[in-house]
Amino acid sequence: MSSFAETELLDACRVLFSGELQINRDFLYYIQPSGVKTAYRQKAKETHPDRLIGAAPEEYDRRAELFRDVSQAYQLLDSFSSSERKRIWTPADWNAGFNQQQPSTSNPSYSNPRATRNNPFETDESPFSLPKRHLETGLFLYYRGVISYAEMIEALVWQRRQRPILGTLAERWGWLKAHDVQAINRRSGCRGRFGARAVELGYLTSFQVQVLLRHQRQLQKRFGQYFVEQGMLSLDQIDAYIREQKQHNFRYRPGRS
Repeated sequence: MSSFAETELLDACRVLFSGELQINRDFLYYIQPSGVKTAYRQKAKETHPDRLIGAAPEEYDRRAELFRDVSQAYQLLDSFSSSERKRIWTPADWNAGFNQQQPSTSNPSYSNPRATRNNPFETDESPFSLPKRHLETGLFLYYRGVISYAEMIEALVWQRRQRPILGTLAERWGWLKAHDVQAINRRSGCRGRFGARAVELGYLTSFQVQVLLRHQRQLQKRFGQYFVEQGMLSLDQIDAYIREQKQHNFRYRPGRS
């Protein structure tokens, strides 16, 4: 990550995405070029000085400066999200055994207008066209127009943080000792996720890592639960969207002509 300064990337995210979101290292890991472009188009519409009609010169200058900031943030994040270096960057919560941030149990300080939505098939955004392929829950809700791209990323980060730490699971099952976990995390020259490093260093087998990962996923909360806990959607709404997602994925299941 030597060609990208993390603080600059985080600042760019705050410019391009909502400042009320939890922008952190994990948020950076999940951003994709398509999402960055979508956020840029929205912010460009909001800040472009040409949209001002009859404004005072100082307001035009202020809007022009905001638009320059948005453009620079987009250029940086587009370059980063398309970079090969991003693919080997490990999110903070995957440094198993030394994650100091605990899962949050409180609601964020912001409110979301979707909280008052009654019909799960009525959105306050223009409906997006669904890609004709299998879609995971987050992408389905995003393309369905239910959540924004930034909200999808925040929910993915939240879901990751609900999982038990891989190193802790391995300790609990007697496959690793505490000093083994420390050695795996601190070993220089080994990049990637905890499981991959443990295999590379000979502490775990590939089979053991796969077992741990499956158990870890089984213990995590459902993706949609994030939006229920934040008051953005009701449980009934989430269930309705999940049924719709299953119908969509069945229609475009692999092997179907």
